[in-house]
Amino acid sequence: MKDKKNTSLFWKKALHKYRFVIMTDDSFEEKLSVKLSRLNVFALVGFLVFFCFFSSVILITNTNLNEYIPGRATSDVQDEIISLSIKSDSLLNNIESQAVYLENIRNIINGDKLFYPASEESDGYITDASFVEKTIADSLLRDIVESEDRGTINNSYINNNEVILFFPPLLGMITDKFDAKTNHYGIDLVAKENTRISSILDGVVVISHWTPETGYVVGIQHKNGYLSFYKHNSLVLKSVGDFVKTGDHVSIIGNSGEFSSGPHLHFELWHKGLPLNPEEYINF
Repeated sequence: MKDKKNTSLFWKKALHKYRFVIMTDDSFEEKLSVKLSRLNVFALVGFLVFFCFFSSVILITNTNLNEYIPGRATSDVQDEIISLSIKSDSLLNNIESQAVYLENIRNIINGDKLFYPASEESDGYITDASFVEKTIADSLLRDIVESEDRGTINNSYINNNEVILFFPPLLGMITDKFDAKTNHYGIDLVAKENTRISSILDGVVVISHWTPETGYVVGIQHKNGYLSFYKHNSLVLKSVGDFVKTGDHVSIIGNSGEFSSGPHLHFELWHKGLPLNPEEYINF
């Protein structure tokens, strides 16, 4: 009974009418008069709140104001973020590949064992250094251009539909052949004393120094990912950064380094981190 009385009292107060009057300050002239109840005021305030909220949602979702909401970005910004993420991943992969490449160059110079990354097959590295798979181009062209003079370009090779002409580093007798199984990634050539050694292709000298194992070494970076090494020299004729043309003299045959047992040239040819058999590319 008491609850019904309280409920009746509540609705009576909520529906009780009040007059809202607007009048002038000096003459007290009535300008506006509205009858309101508490329920009307609550309903009006609720409607205004809902209207403001609904209007804000429409403005934010259909205008550029959504860019100012924390954690939300435009489609252009999202596309740019995705693009930057892809580029950063690509740069990271390139940096890792370059690090492996440079490490293997050091190993090649010092005669150490090559390093093969965990993702060898996907990165273009072979899993077994004793085997280098030949490409189709290996069998397409052999000796397209062979000069009568042994001192000129005498071998060629197709790479990406481009004919590459190799120049022999020197004319001599091969005493030790290429054998990846024993980590002998080049050939040994014996020639007369003071014989000058030539660059097999145009390129830039990237290595020109002395190591205890291989003595005086010259390394030349060529186009299309080819890299040539000339080891155990008695003297180097070029410095790092020098540009050399095909056939230019880069060193003189010698017997320097702990791994040398007599005057000779240890010549190596590499392509994108893989050792190649020089006899398959150059006529000595």
